[in-house]
Amino acid sequence: MLALDIGGTFIKFAMTDENGVILPETVEQIPTNAEGSYEDFVNVLTGIIWRARELRPFRKASVCIAGPFDFDRGVSMMQHKFRAVYQRSLRPPFEQAGVDVSFLHDSTAFILGEAYDGVLKGCKAPCCVMLGTGLGFAFMRDGKVCVDEKRTPALVLWNMPWRDGIAEDYVSTRAIQALYGEKLPVKSIADRARQGDVKAVAAFQTTGEHLSEILKKMIPKLKCDSFALGGQIAKSAELFELDLPIAWSIAKYIDDAALRGASYYAFHGQIACEKVLHRLFIDISEVSI
Repeated sequence: MLALDIGGTFIKFAMTDENGVILPETVEQIPTNAEGSYEDFVNVLTGIIWRARELRPFRKASVCIAGPFDFDRGVSMMQHKFRAVYQRSLRPPFEQAGVDVSFLHDSTAFILGEAYDGVLKGCKAPCCVMLGTGLGFAFMRDGKVCVDEKRTPALVLWNMPWRDGIAEDYVSTRAIQALYGEKLPVKSIADRARQGDVKAVAAFQTTGEHLSEILKKMIPKLKCDSFALGGQIAKSAELFELDLPIAWSIAKYIDDAALRGASYYAFHGQIACEKVLHRLFIDISEVSI
């Protein structure tokens, strides 16, 4: 089977064995042009399919991607990126290759990957944050990811009111850049923090404080029992402390949990992986640091 993780700057893909386990030697990624045409995007997917067939025969694929997205029809509803594929289906390159494809939210895929064989394995009510360019969140109950009727996370964290803006203004790549005062890659700011740069250290500490206060409000209401921190910024987690009411860990598979989750989803199906709830809203705006 072929698993794909479609991000804003690259598409990562890998093959799995008959048990849905990622084959490490098949993990690859290629750059994407978020401003390219629909035809360009389809051609990239077609190239991945043919490249994957050079690695291993397959008839099934699973694609995780951010929303808004019509996961049942495979149609993008995003207008903030990949504008050329807005209201266009991503199924054609798979169908033309005779591949049965399924789509799921990247947050769903990430937490499935960590719950299947990562730090959340065996947890009854885990939750996770994907901290990178944006602020993703997902939680599970009884082995299933909680989603709404559109199969997006039942609780969306990034745009919740927080202080003078929304949560993502205070916990994300752009938040760290704003605190540091320079629009550098977060990895570069992290390297400077490790070298003792006072502003860099403060940027990460303040970001961690915001995330802690937000989660301390949410976690008890969701009755979660464990937490995993993922996303590329999790690789610099030693630079900020999280003060949470439950045990937490850095994700075991920061780079490919979503691929593992997409694979797990393809082998087990929507009914086994997703629990549909009405969209939830928790007021976090009253919390202050």
